[in-house]
Amino acid sequence: MIIRYFILPIFITFFYSVKAQTSYYIYASDYMIFSPSNLNINLGDTVYFENLNSHNVVEVSEESYYNNGTISNGGFELYTDDYVVFDEIGTYYYVCTPHVEMGMKGIINVNLNSISGQWYADVGDYLQITADSFFIYIFETEECYELEEYIYELDNGTINLYNDGEIMNVNLISATQNSFSLAFNNDTINLVSTSFDINDWEKCDSTNCYDDNKTVISIFGDFFVNDCNSLMDYLSINYNYSLEQSCNWDGGDVFYLDSNIVSDICECTCSNDISITTWKCFSGVCYELGNNTGEYNSLEECELNCLISDTTWKCNNGFCIEVYDSSGEYLSLEECEYSCLTNESYNCVDNICNDPMDGSGAFSTLNDCEQVCQNISSIINNLTDVNIFPNPSSNIFNLELNINSEVEILVTNVIGEQVHFESIQSSRKYNTQIDLSDSSKGIYNLTIKTSDLISNHKLILQ
Repeated sequence: MIIRYFILPIFITFFYSVKAQTSYYIYASDYMIFSPSNLNINLGDTVYFENLNSHNVVEVSEESYYNNGTISNGGFELYTDDYVVFDEIGTYYYVCTPHVEMGMKGIINVNLNSISGQWYADVGDYLQITADSFFIYIFETEECYELEEYIYELDNGTINLYNDGEIMNVNLISATQNSFSLAFNNDTINLVSTSFDINDWEKCDSTNCYDDNKTVISIFGDFFVNDCNSLMDYLSINYNYSLEQSCNWDGGDVFYLDSNIVSDICECTCSNDISITTWKCFSGVCYELGNNTGEYNSLEECELNCLISDTTWKCNNGFCIEVYDSSGEYLSLEECEYSCLTNESYNCVDNICNDPMDGSGAFSTLNDCEQVCQNISSIINNLTDVNIFPNPSSNIFNLELNINSEVEILVTNVIGEQVHFESIQSSRKYNTQIDLSDSSKGIYNLTIKTSDLISNHKLILQ
């Protein structure tokens, strides 16, 4: 974005700051030279001229300087040892009138070392300059300002402004400690030092709405309400108003709003927020949301439908979990804990011992169940011809069999669900792997069935 030249000086409302002033010395030598004859200083610096007993110092124009002229241009003239304070940037030419033909003359270049500060421009707007940035406050209307920001570099009498990869050069002229001018596109803008507080102004909103915070302060300031947002907080805390109610409030009998309602004063706050305010029921309590994700459009609607009885409980792996809808199988935590957190028990189903997870099993231990559930004469535990390794394991169990028979290999979890099955015809030695990497950690039942025996084993998945 290219900065508008007629705006640039407008926003220069800050204090002009310069570096500490420095003193320099120029000696008028009897060898008919000034030493040094070319000097660079900063605005506000002081130059002392010494040994002017038989010499003088007269400021001349650039043309006179190069033509060895001696006519003063109306600037400084010194005929005894003295000093000059340079309070304007530019190039100064001077000569010793008796000895100019002998080359006794000099040049002083006065540079601007800083323009940081706050400035007011003669076009009516303001600008704040820091060490590397221009902040321009553009007042298209009296109600609010628009802000433009630029990075800059100061190069002697030129200001280089950078924005979006583009460079704009502005000439800085007639600079003093309290004023300077900017030349741009054949126009000149004059700036003077001032001070301001941007908190006294309102920034324009791109949505074309306006929050009149000054009016809010004038009416509610005694209650520490300083803007529209704090007014909404005040009405919510003291009147229990929703945002919609606050924006439609006319001030009642206490506050005079001149036949307006709050939304007339706080256009942006009300128009932006009311349209997205919704409510959500959570565990029997209504919560206000500002992102339009709630299922209710008003607090009244939410409270009418949000009942604490909607909360139910589920039993999950021996733990009671609260759910905030009616999908749980228990209506209270006590009911859930009674059913869910019971001691383990086992039932015999199809010659396999399973835990019903509700304490209703016929056997209190797995060993008791196995002894009765399976024909003990046909059960061989810890068979010497069955080898399982590693056990415990984090994923895969290796199984080695030495059986000459048709074999079924079945793995079930604690509630009897099948997680692995295979049927093979073994000719004495058989090796396989049981992969439980996709199963939950815990204890699993391994059942190996042949035509004449059943062998049960525990697999521990860590």
